[in-house]
Amino acid sequence: MENLRYNDTMNEEKRKVAVIGALNVDISGRAEAPLARGDSVMGKVRTTLGGVGWNVARNCALLGADVSFYSLLGRDGQADAIRAESARYVVDISGCRWVDEQNNRYLYICDEHGDVAACVNDMALCSRMDKSFAARCLDAVRDCGAVVADANLPQGTLAYIGENLAAPLVVDCVSTAKCVRLRPILGHIHTLKANLSEAESLIGAKGPEACIAALIAAGVKRVVISMASEGVICGEAGGEIFAKRSVHTEVVDATGAGDSMTAALTVGMAAGMSFTDCASMGVTAAGITIANPGAVTSALAVLRPF
Repeated sequence: MENLRYNDTMNEEKRKVAVIGALNVDISGRAEAPLARGDSVMGKVRTTLGGVGWNVARNCALLGADVSFYSLLGRDGQADAIRAESARYVVDISGCRWVDEQNNRYLYICDEHGDVAACVNDMALCSRMDKSFAARCLDAVRDCGAVVADANLPQGTLAYIGENLAAPLVVDCVSTAKCVRLRPILGHIHTLKANLSEAESLIGAKGPEACIAALIAAGVKRVVISMASEGVICGEAGGEIFAKRSVHTEVVDATGAGDSMTAALTVGMAAGMSFTDCASMGVTAAGITIANPGAVTSALAVLRPF
């Protein structure tokens, strides 16, 4: 990785980062042979905690930030595991609201190469994270260096956050279906992380450079578009478009790569790093993540700028 530069005055204490988004129970399968429709193959099946928001929160903590997480959580069989993980990663979940319902579920299957082949999400709790929930969150995040929101949130909630948040807002597009919820608040987003299909669906342009130009014209300050194994293409208001190559490594599990990139972009910004250095840390974080099992890996801590 490049020699990353950041503002040393911000290294004296952990910077506060808040994440508002989804936590869900991940049920994952990794095939050991080529997948065949209608047939089963040998492999490994794991149940872990995930969700874009929760993954980003844990990754931000591994990178040294002081993290608070806000979500709607269920008092089901995973409640104790959620509390244990929050203590393990040192993520404050005191701002979460608990209900007597099942937590969100996310089921995905990786092929024998570790690439995601199919997934199904059951994110019913996210639809209930409304404006009143967001208002309570914003009261608690006024002194944060950055706030992350994911597009699992309802459009009205995202709009309320964008229109009322004082801190820089980082947004993860999540999917092509959900990223369109961001259209009304593009002018309120500091950093937007998307893959190419998400960016094209969101802004209606074709190709990474055209998408970046259109998103910046719409008011986004920084845009990072993931090009999968090729790395990222980035643009900033008033700056040049540039690329960062991916870190080539064996793919063990590609699921959490984008979430670790979002976390690195967020923490890098909070640490006072330049945009190019934030992007470098983002692709390195993604490379570390896909080389390890699960959506979050403790190996990410080697990148911490604090």
